[in-house]
Amino acid sequence: MQTQTSAGLKEEVASLPYLASFFPSLLVIGGNLLGEWFAASNAVFTMGILVIADWLLPADTSASRKAGARLPDVILLLSVALHTFTLGTLIYGIQTGTLTGPFVWMAAISTGINAGSMGIVAAHELVHRREKWLQHLGIWNLFITGNPHFYIEHRLGHHLRVGTWDDPATARFNESYYQFLLRTIPGQWRSALDIEAKRLRKEGKSPYLLRNFVVRATALQVLGLVLLYVWLGPAVFWAYLVYVAVAMKLLEFVNYIEHYGLVRAKGGKLEAHHSWQSDRISSRFTLFELSRHSDHHMKAYKPFHTLDSHEGPFFLPSGYYGMYYLGLIPPLWFKIMNPIIERHQQTAQQ
Repeated sequence: MQTQTSAGLKEEVASLPYLASFFPSLLVIGGNLLGEWFAASNAVFTMGILVIADWLLPADTSASRKAGARLPDVILLLSVALHTFTLGTLIYGIQTGTLTGPFVWMAAISTGINAGSMGIVAAHELVHRREKWLQHLGIWNLFITGNPHFYIEHRLGHHLRVGTWDDPATARFNESYYQFLLRTIPGQWRSALDIEAKRLRKEGKSPYLLRNFVVRATALQVLGLVLLYVWLGPAVFWAYLVYVAVAMKLLEFVNYIEHYGLVRAKGGKLEAHHSWQSDRISSRFTLFELSRHSDHHMKAYKPFHTLDSHEGPFFLPSGYYGMYYLGLIPPLWFKIMNPIIERHQQTAQQ
């Protein structure tokens, strides 16, 4: 009994680094409530300090030993409340005049960065859980960031078609981030709409009315935007759109780097080498282990704190943050990433 208690305590202690995922949210809240240059604090931290940390801090490939820990799920649930609160403080800061002029847009960008790095990542974990109430929390996080269709497309589209040309969320070889962005955003929305329409046709129901989750969610989004403009005014409305755009941009950057250039034959077996991985501790513990992406695709319902590192050729040179600015410069991205893919292809042919 004492041994079990000791082992359980060690698992909880080993989960403490996941608390680092809260730090950007706390910076956002402080910035939105204090105003002025504090509004940019999370943008500086996430897109500056964490980028550097991903290149300097070590990788940890050790197997997960936190299967029985409860703290990771507590952190995940608290992240939903924290993500919602950050958006609330953005609106509050604008309405009370704490945020004015350029600081409104700094705050919107900073809050949007947190939504893309913590809010949507937490939602991704939640929508993969088997419990419906957890999925609904994930949908809420997605809804307030303007991406509710992700709930359908990611689980029922991307995970089935990853690595194939049928998957709008898989970046193709020599496709820049900007080309991918223009293709994937409408492609994922259409894919989600069609998945729902196909389900409804099988049930003998109208495919494109409000029973379709994507139609319903999109209609609620439009209604929400109208109400936001009417009740809270144009400043909040435009700040919210900036927040959504930044969150969406980061979501699609993550999609871009997770499967860039990795090809799987349609209907072929999904393997660990169809996803890029990173074990950099700065990305692992602030992004709910999303960078252990191969294991996630092998076992989609596996809780984030139990994901393991897989041996394979496709490890990112840095963590997710560290790859960001490289991805914004296509020639540099291709120069670094393409040789890794080409070396693997040559090895596989031998």
